[in-house]
Amino acid sequence: MSFSSYFSPMCETRELHSDPQLRTRYYKNSFKQCLEAFESMAKAGNFDVRNVNPEHGELYVISNGYDMIVTITQVTPIESGIDFKVNFFSFAGFGRPKKKVVEFYKQLDSLLKFKGVALHP
Repeated sequence: MSFSSYFSPMCETRELHSDPQLRTRYYKNSFKQCLEAFESMAKAGNFDVRNVNPEHGELYVISNGYDMIVTITQVTPIESGIDFKVNFFSFAGFGRPKKKVVEFYKQLDSLLKFKGVALHP
């Protein structure tokens, strides 16, 4: 983790991220199954799901002290990729955004059928 990313209040995952923990994760589940899994995770974690846009595959979620955009991309009918953008409402993040992303991926790994990381560069 670089100095600037440690203090950044924002963290975003993508396909070819320099940090292997922040690369897109793929699951052997449909878009609908991934959406339902994240919504159940949000309900259990007391997140406020403000907007669900199935046309673009995005969810906007607010929690205590941060918000996030979850993007679910359906690659094939039985494969979906999930990305996060977490933004804390503070001047500095102190590594918290990355910890949240890693925590969310760990929870999704237990709810969905994990396929791999950064499979479609």
